[in-house]
Amino acid sequence: MASAPVKPAGLVLAGGGSRRMGRDKARLPIKGKPLSDIMANTLRAAGCEPVLISGPGGIKDIYPGQGPLAGIHAAFDHLGKAEAMVIVPVDMPALSADSLKALMDEDGEAVLYEGQSLPLKLVNAPHIRQRLETILSEEGGDWSIRNFVRGLNALTLEAAGLNARERINLNTPDDVKILEQAHET
Repeated sequence: MASAPVKPAGLVLAGGGSRRMGRDKARLPIKGKPLSDIMANTLRAAGCEPVLISGPGGIKDIYPGQGPLAGIHAAFDHLGKAEAMVIVPVDMPALSADSLKALMDEDGEAVLYEGQSLPLKLVNAPHIRQRLETILSEEGGDWSIRNFVRGLNALTLEAAGLNARERINLNTPDDVKILEQAHET
């Protein structure tokens, strides 16, 4: 008897400073719901379990001030034995569960869309965790997700798998207005 496939964990990266937005993006309401809830619900709809949130009120970074990689590192540390994790930023509310499922359906230690750092699926393997540690331990290093993924055996899906609306990142109040206008049409 075959065992049921293990669900990947989900992670919402919500630890940024939100300087351009002028307020905490995780709590920013879109259609009456905070962005962090929208993104967590999208991960659940894709089949992720459990769903974690990094940042204030969620999982605390072991390497504070070192960007999204620190949130990913802390989440892996918190999860322990999860086989994989699907990672999304807090500021892409139009991202669909289907686009995340496409990442989840592919094998590879890292799976992402062409031209995008996030969303990202990562397997929970010792060499990946070691790479996170190594990069985050470098004082003043390149702590970007792009730098991290360059050192992995990554599978890149066609950019067309994410439509233009799904790629919208909400970084400023004007970005929110653009998204709201796109929802009205």
